[in-house]
Amino acid sequence: MALLIDTAVVPARERLDFWSESSCSSYHPVQIRHAAGEEFWARMWGYELGPLSIFRIAAASNTMIRTSRAIAAGDPECVHVEVILCGQVNAAQGWRTGVARAGDILSYETSEPALVRADRPFASIVIRIPRELLGTQAQEICNLTAVRISGSDRLPRATVTFLCTLVRGLEAGVVPRHDPSNLAGGAVGLVQALYAARRGVHEPERLRSRAEILLSVESFIEANLGDPDLAPEQIARASFISTRYLHRLFESEGTSVCRWIRTSRLERCRRDLGDPALAHHTIVAIARRWGLRGPEQFSRLFRVEYGCSASEFRREAHSAAQTD
Repeated sequence: MALLIDTAVVPARERLDFWSESSCSSYHPVQIRHAAGEEFWARMWGYELGPLSIFRIAAASNTMIRTSRAIAAGDPECVHVEVILCGQVNAAQGWRTGVARAGDILSYETSEPALVRADRPFASIVIRIPRELLGTQAQEICNLTAVRISGSDRLPRATVTFLCTLVRGLEAGVVPRHDPSNLAGGAVGLVQALYAARRGVHEPERLRSRAEILLSVESFIEANLGDPDLAPEQIARASFISTRYLHRLFESEGTSVCRWIRTSRLERCRRDLGDPALAHHTIVAIARRWGLRGPEQFSRLFRVEYGCSASEFRREAHSAAQTD
């Protein structure tokens, strides 16, 4: 398999942005967040197999956010089916949540907002399947994204074994790209069977785990960052938890609800300010777009967060883009 992205080629302080920006061309547009104070690293290998794209990813803890704006910027209209090789990956899409560990399977569709989070280093295999290849079953599968499929059951275990063997063959160069054996068809068929087996299956009622609740909360916040009146009470009510429990969730993460919202908004503003395509938008307009109404407060928060003014950041970012 070809090494598509390796953050080791850039200085440590640039690795998060490098990963996010490189993913836009190799994968699809996403936003990446990583805990401050921890060194970020990531690698992605990729291969084309007929109509499918197959990736192997190894990375430090991070949160991948697929926003409505990212979807508008580029949507391959695919379903990503992910086999967890090590670590733990949490996903949220359409109010569904799943927490998958080594040997389990998760998925998400690229045409709807999604949040995928790993709290520690992980490795996974991702197979990207165009929706059209899933035929009449496409919507049914999309209705089950972000739901964990246990690798302990027979069919999921066979699917994991097939995909891992396929990746080893691609890495060894023994599987040709033009796929004369129609291995791509076999992979799609397994995925279809995997989700068909869940048709009519009613999961027993259970309490949501802390990780699943946190995923739902973060997903709701990301979808409503542009609302300047977004507040803990509203978030708690939409997530069916108490405001007190909401605060406890974020305290256990070493932050607060309001700080998490503020950091997310500033990050969106930073990315928009660095985008040459948005150069005609004023700084104030961009700040308001992400729920930050007070120009003076925004200027102060931006300088504290990034060590320079918003106008300085924009000027340097655009100058660097022109140089490249």
